[in-house]
Amino acid sequence: MLTENKFSKYLIYAIGEIILVVIGILIALQINNWNEERKENAIIETYLKSMLVDLKNDIIRFDGIIESMDGQIKTNSSIFLNKAYQKKPMDSIVLIITSYFNDYKIIDQTFQKIKNSGLANQLGSKELNDAINKYYTVDLYKFNLFIDYDEKGSSEDDKFWFLTEEYEINPPHGGGEKLILPFTESEETRKLAFIRKIESNLGRNKLRNNITRKSLGITITKDLKNKAEILAELIIKELNKK
Repeated sequence: MLTENKFSKYLIYAIGEIILVVIGILIALQINNWNEERKENAIIETYLKSMLVDLKNDIIRFDGIIESMDGQIKTNSSIFLNKAYQKKPMDSIVLIITSYFNDYKIIDQTFQKIKNSGLANQLGSKELNDAINKYYTVDLYKFNLFIDYDEKGSSEDDKFWFLTEEYEINPPHGGGEKLILPFTESEETRKLAFIRKIESNLGRNKLRNNITRKSLGITITKDLKNKAEILAELIIKELNKK
């Protein structure tokens, strides 16, 4: 009887020890999970703050792109409104008809880091995750597609206006040092040939095409700027929860 009592007490003690060990393990696992979650949240917060900086830079650049394209539309359109441009010096006319393109591409380094970390769908609310993924995939692709299209069109325009046997001409020097090189014909002769090309059907259609292309670019860029602003607001909202 005494032996049975001792065994019962030992069994209860052993079970108690096992329970304590299990509880200790569970607590340790819980603490470890909590630490891992805290680290992950800290990483996500860092990524969101970095993405917010990217978006603010995007928005600033979008404003510049819209302003640039709007300016080109106005200068190109002046050719169709009246003939006043013909009284300007040749270099000034060059600036009126030249098609400039923007080579800015959306900054997606932070998004790529997020994708590589496997956290692309764990950044916050479903609305935020969806907005981030759409902005950096569908919207980015659409914008960059236009940038490439506009660059190609502008390069073709440059060849039309500046690589020709009809006249000698100085292309825009784009901020570099302007070289003064002699011409074989007078400016008046070169200017008349230049104006004939501008007023030709092909010349006017080149300008029309650039105006249409830049109008499309403004629409695309304004839409993307709006999405960038909405996304920035969602990120700020998520950061305020942390």
